[in-house]
Amino acid sequence: MIAEEQLQLAPTRISILARVVPAFSYLLPALGAAVSAVLLLSVLNAMRSAEAAGIGAVAAGISQANLAILVTLYLAIFVGGAGIVIGLVRLFTTTTTASPSALYYLVAGVIGLAPMFALWHAQSLLLDAIFSPAPGGVSAVAGQITLFSYIAMIVGAISVIVLIASSFISLPTILRAKRKWAPLIMLLVMESVIIAMTVIYHLRTTWLYSGFRDY
Repeated sequence: MIAEEQLQLAPTRISILARVVPAFSYLLPALGAAVSAVLLLSVLNAMRSAEAAGIGAVAAGISQANLAILVTLYLAIFVGGAGIVIGLVRLFTTTTTASPSALYYLVAGVIGLAPMFALWHAQSLLLDAIFSPAPGGVSAVAGQITLFSYIAMIVGAISVIVLIASSFISLPTILRAKRKWAPLIMLLVMESVIIAMTVIYHLRTTWLYSGFRDY
């Protein structure tokens, strides 16, 4: 009887604020990856037009293309921190709305971060072709670079739309938190992933800019 009464008293609506802030944190890297992918394709097209482009020019082009993803990643860390604060407040206060489940944050995070991995692979293909020349050079992998760049752009655009929509539409019961601490833990996990990817992208950009600017 007590369990039934508690179930009836449990909030049925899922908080919009608890969704909007983390979703915005996850869509920022998706947006940045899409913009950086466009810039990477510009670098690839420039290489096709100027076949004699040196390593320094290509490295500079990639490092400049990375500015978009880096800016959005740093913003995502800041916004994600705000989402964690909101999660903490909700953990220790009584609210009229339910928190999203850990599953919601996991799915939203994967959707938002997926384009970033496609961009990373496209860049890696280009860098491998430049620094570890194989028969055919960049031309041999140009198709793959273009493919993964388009994946980053298309998936990035879709991710932004899906994450915005998921922040406001009514969510199924399965995405309502059953345990108050689980969503907070997932928020911390996703924030750690964003921080890790920021460090990785920052190191690659610094290596490209500092190591090859004089070439």
